[in-house]
Amino acid sequence: MSDDYDRREEICPDCQASEGDRDARIMTAGQDPATGRMFTSVTYHHDTCPAYTVDQILSEDSARRSKERTAWMKEEFPLVRKRMEAAASEGRADAAPFIDALLELVAAQGEDLGRFVPPERWTEILTKHFPAPEDLGPVGPEEEPTT
Repeated sequence: MSDDYDRREEICPDCQASEGDRDARIMTAGQDPATGRMFTSVTYHHDTCPAYTVDQILSEDSARRSKERTAWMKEEFPLVRKRMEAAASEGRADAAPFIDALLELVAAQGEDLGRFVPPERWTEILTKHFPAPEDLGPVGPEEEPTT
């Protein structure tokens, strides 16, 4: 194991299951607040363990809520995008670069609602609408800034 990672095994206080005497294994990951080290925690359970049952219920509920939020987002995002574009068409002239950048960022996200727009794409869009001052010259992903 590396110096910044470790594995921790925990005994379930309810069923006292062990690696050799178990029906299920729950693995979680975390970061130790005191040391900053990453770790995995492994807890073994029996099928009849109340803690395991609660964990399963919470996991299923989380998955259900995630699916509901995704369905809502896929329905609502195109509608709110249209409302935003309509409102932006009434914008002030001095706000135009901000409105244009926001519209383009929303359009980039709208192309695929199943993913996030990566920071590199955000930078490309914002640089297009807010270019670097002339004394610095253009800065692209392949170019080094001039000093």
